[in-house]
Amino acid sequence: MNMQDKIVVVTGAAKGIGLAFAEGFSAAGAKVVLADLDRASADIEAARIGNGAIALDLDVTSSASCEAMAKAAQAHFGRIDILINNAGVRYIAPFLEHDDAMWERTISTNLTGVFLTSRAVVPYMLSQGRGKIVNVASVTGILALTKRVAYGAAKAGVIGLTHSMAYELSSRGIWVNAIAPGPTETPMNAQYFTDEKMVATFRKEIPLGNWGQAADHVRAAMFLASDDSDYICGAVLPVDGGWTTGKGY
Repeated sequence: MNMQDKIVVVTGAAKGIGLAFAEGFSAAGAKVVLADLDRASADIEAARIGNGAIALDLDVTSSASCEAMAKAAQAHFGRIDILINNAGVRYIAPFLEHDDAMWERTISTNLTGVFLTSRAVVPYMLSQGRGKIVNVASVTGILALTKRVAYGAAKAGVIGLTHSMAYELSSRGIWVNAIAPGPTETPMNAQYFTDEKMVATFRKEIPLGNWGQAADHVRAAMFLASDDSDYICGAVLPVDGGWTTGKGY
């Protein structure tokens, strides 16, 4: 898909799916901003990706950091065409073992971070008359998974935020959509794919019979960020091999 000379900001871009987004958009011709709390890793990856990619500091839980990142990206490239809200954290623990710190960090990063980053970037998109935002939700925001109460709540919130942003901003030239990744083989999830019981569960419950790869989400996000999706706004696209279509008999 052609992203020639589009300016794309990817949050949480130093590793995992975020890094895959940065690589994919750059390979399609975009100039990418790798925005991450881990600036050192983001610098290394931006240099490796090349094609004009830059790294910027970003703490999505801080409105000041989000505004500084957006201002720096705008100053460097002169515009921001696409925002991929990908930064996130996750804790796996039973409901009663989710402490205040787990809850607050998850909500502030995964949900409030999407709001703060978008609020910082949207004024630049409005000034140029057009922009596309793709939020990274999760199937966990659609179907509950055990031991992920804060993560599920945050990702369900991202879906609601996507709808609200799309409804308010679409008439002003800003498209807002979300993808909802299912089980995906990334460094964060590596333990799942060496666990025979989990592998058997995935093969049974995912209709396509296999779990996702980062590239699957890159292609979905790239479509929603492209001109080809101009009549799609406020959508949540599950990228899950059909996992959310049904469970069991």
